[in-house]
Amino acid sequence: MGGKDMILPRGNKVREDYLKKGNVLWHLRNTGGGGKGCMAGGVVLLVMALILAGLFAVTGLAKGGIVFGAFFGVPGLLMVLVGFAVHRHKMSRYISYYVKETGFDAEEIRRIEQEIHEPDMFMVGTVPIAVETRAKEKRPQIGCIITKNYMVMPMVAGKSYVRRIRDMIAATYSYRIPGMGGCRSGLVFLSRGDDIAYTNSFLTEDACQEVMEELWRRNPELITVERFAFGDRQYDIITDSPEIVKLYEEQMAKAISFKGLLTFPQ
Repeated sequence: MGGKDMILPRGNKVREDYLKKGNVLWHLRNTGGGGKGCMAGGVVLLVMALILAGLFAVTGLAKGGIVFGAFFGVPGLLMVLVGFAVHRHKMSRYISYYVKETGFDAEEIRRIEQEIHEPDMFMVGTVPIAVETRAKEKRPQIGCIITKNYMVMPMVAGKSYVRRIRDMIAATYSYRIPGMGGCRSGLVFLSRGDDIAYTNSFLTEDACQEVMEELWRRNPELITVERFAFGDRQYDIITDSPEIVKLYEEQMAKAISFKGLLTFPQ
């Protein structure tokens, strides 16, 4: 379920604050991950060590405080140091991460960053309620960025879905996204080269509609419905995504409009 979402237009203070940071792709990568998780666990152990040492000291059992403090403090310190090293290594290779995830070269990744700072960039801010975050209405997370040529959708643990808009096949809102305890609702999106449809259930339905409309405005060939037919075969964006990508590749190789070949439900 989504929380509170908002379009952040040019001149919006929140948007401008994000852009002033300089490297937005770096900051998107600099969230979550094993390194930060390890550091957080280490901090918890260090706090426990201090509390126990303090309690033993108050009761006059200083030696016991040292023993128990060391028992929690040493591994806690090691976890902090290891987590810091892991996260630092992760961030030193953030360009390589985007290259690997997208198949683009480093120059194109830098071009995406340049487009993020252009005036026509579209940005959605979000304050999710389904997951615990530091986001607040006055300082939302980035929910989605759409530039002249690219879509950047932040995911979890510092990952992002980054695609060329011209390669996007579909973006649609669905109430049928499979999930634990039943179906979820949210945005479903599929692009050339994907082996599965990706989803985002953290944005509100209104925000998802805005994203879909912005993508369609920049790529009118985008499919915005869940189901369609090609010849006698019915396709579903969620269950048939590999087949849809394959069909798209086959038809686009003929330099024709893929969308124009489809039949959509009335």
